[in-house]
Amino acid sequence: MRIDHLVWYNADLAAGRRHVATALGAEPAYGGEHPGEGTANAVLSLGPSTYLEILGRDVRQSDQGLDPEVARLDGHGLYHWAVGGVDLVDLARRAAAAGLQGGELVPGGRVKPDGKRLDWLCWGLRDHGFGSLVPFFIDWRASEHPALSAPRGGTISRFAVQTPDAERLRALFDVLGLAIMVERSDPPRVVAEIENGRGRVTLASFVPLPRGYVI
Repeated sequence: MRIDHLVWYNADLAAGRRHVATALGAEPAYGGEHPGEGTANAVLSLGPSTYLEILGRDVRQSDQGLDPEVARLDGHGLYHWAVGGVDLVDLARRAAAAGLQGGELVPGGRVKPDGKRLDWLCWGLRDHGFGSLVPFFIDWRASEHPALSAPRGGTISRFAVQTPDAERLRALFDVLGLAIMVERSDPPRVVAEIENGRGRVTLASFVPLPRGYVI
């Protein structure tokens, strides 16, 4: 398993791209729209199979498709994160065997500005009570991973999930096979440090912590 991507949200996508470009010294490439969801994104590579997704509202779509939580987010911050490199069917079975509530395997896709199509399959846990501290899981199927064609912005040098209920979250991560650092801290948040030739930039979750995508 690996961190597949971090989802960093700013309602104004253009402003979000400028903010990240200034912080990391690399211009995120426009990634395309999420039809029916009211959002679009830009991407910056953090390695051959990891990237930063800058998510924002798509001015060409109606706000009616926006998730109510996304519509309420103020400012900018980490909204969610995804893990890849795992057999989703096997993971869903292991989670169910441990008594965890998982969603369905949900397909998705979008067309990139260059006309190439990305297709993916997602899966996530439900009713765990940790919001976006718990990632969703993604399989890019036969698609080229977005990190391979995105401008390089750096590397994740440190990644940690922080919560007052660290022992319970560690136990949940053990069931999922996630070797992710869990630290006891309040308020709960996800913290990622991105390092490149310019130095180190810290990205952290919104406060209060979003619930993130429910799959």
